[in-house]
Amino acid sequence: MNKENKPGRVWKIALIVLLGFAFTGLLGFAIWEYIVSEKSVVRLGDYSDLTYTATNRDDAGTQVVDQLVERSRFGGLVKKNAEELAEQTVKRYQSNANYMEVTLEEYLSFYFGTTEEDFKKDVETSSLQVAKEEAVTDAVADKEGITLSDMQYETLLYRYMEMAGYTERELFLKDYNEKELRKQMRRDITVDFLLTKAKGPALTD
Repeated sequence: MNKENKPGRVWKIALIVLLGFAFTGLLGFAIWEYIVSEKSVVRLGDYSDLTYTATNRDDAGTQVVDQLVERSRFGGLVKKNAEELAEQTVKRYQSNANYMEVTLEEYLSFYFGTTEEDFKKDVETSSLQVAKEEAVTDAVADKEGITLSDMQYETLLYRYMEMAGYTERELFLKDYNEKELRKQMRRDITVDFLLTKAKGPALTD
């Protein structure tokens, strides 16, 4: 009797073990998915040996950040941020089209020679890249303890004003969110930090 039941017991034990592994795997996957969805950068790439070939500081900064993006892994929050950025961009152009009293398709065709479909694809691609660039520079700044000093803020503020064509500080800060400006400034000085660690030719501004 016992001999006849033994194969059945073994099969049941094996099934329980397999179900246990399956449950553990699903639980682990669920936890991983949760962590990934709640993070911008899952794994920050190595930034100790970045290189650049450009001599212009802006171009060199783009090159080192692009390398770091390639070396890093991103979570769901980056995708979410990219989607929000793309949506804001399309809304801005839609607002321009509405002001001109034409459709978005007509506006894009006349001013940019593109279709609405191609435009939205390009916006999605560029928005994802921007979100990744912001994520890795924020991650480096957090890791290195990089902060924006008052002097750096004032210097960059007037540089931003000049680039945007503003002469009045109050008007500029009315049109641009100061909190977002500070975030971007911190990213800019983080790129400068990355350039000090990278190898390449002497840089010009």
